[in-house]
Amino acid sequence: MNKTDAQPNTPFDTRVAEIREIALAQLVLPQDDFVAAGYHTELEGMVAVLGDAFSTDYLEAFILLIIGTGKRPRRAQKSLYRLYRKRVAAGQMAEFHRFTDILKDASERGISLAGIYFPQSFQTQDHAKIWADVGAVLEKVKTVVGPVFLNSGTLLGVVRDKSLIAHDDDVDLAVLLDADSHDSAARAWQEIHHQLKNAGLLARDQLPNPGVYKLQSEGVYNIDLFPAWIGDGRLHVYPHTCGDLPGDALMPLAPCPVTGLPIPARAEDLLMVNYGAGWREPDPGYSFRWNRANRRFRKFMDALGGNRKGGENE
Repeated sequence: MNKTDAQPNTPFDTRVAEIREIALAQLVLPQDDFVAAGYHTELEGMVAVLGDAFSTDYLEAFILLIIGTGKRPRRAQKSLYRLYRKRVAAGQMAEFHRFTDILKDASERGISLAGIYFPQSFQTQDHAKIWADVGAVLEKVKTVVGPVFLNSGTLLGVVRDKSLIAHDDDVDLAVLLDADSHDSAARAWQEIHHQLKNAGLLARDQLPNPGVYKLQSEGVYNIDLFPAWIGDGRLHVYPHTCGDLPGDALMPLAPCPVTGLPIPARAEDLLMVNYGAGWREPDPGYSFRWNRANRRFRKFMDALGGNRKGGENE
């Protein structure tokens, strides 16, 4: 049980904590006769009760069972990122690092962590190196597919904080497509995937959301690329701006005073649409409303022919 969490107050909470301790014991001192199937079934059955309200104990129990019982580590990645975001929102990064140290210690003892990525906030990284990398990537993408600009959380950081957001861990870019409708944008976006792949600019592992592409980066952070287009004079930037602003809110792009990289002509207007009227106040626990966004962009997502699951790095 994590000392920073509230003590279990229901049989449900108590059982989650018990499974976490059992899974931790198996990871630290593996038993050949350990049978994990029942614990996996219990945790999976709890999803119907929890919905998306996973506790840190639940997430840690799930991760420990996956890693400690030899299942494909990649299956734990989504839960690890959810755990990271919860710890960030609660100001509990020390607890998060203590947990990841347990996993890293297990790796040193020969337990596989293949496919696991440990989120690392920008607070501990060299921002000059990150901006140099992002600038180089942006120029390469621009050469291949067209105008690229800082987007979403990265745009919020440079406008509000004059920096990368300390608790963030990925970079957001967007590209202006040669398109004027949801359907033509979907076709252009799919074509861009081929162009980026052929140019060696796409990361090996992609997100389950077909509306976001992961680009190669030189660091431990992701660089996510989103599509934008202007139709009937209205601006669309997936997943936050769906015709809410005129096209001149984006073009012509302006140089960012902090980085020199391109940003929308009226960046504050996009931030208002994306984050609401309180965008100027930091909110480490902010969670993007993916379900609402994908409903608004349903025509675009349907034209892509993919699922509409939200991205985990927003």
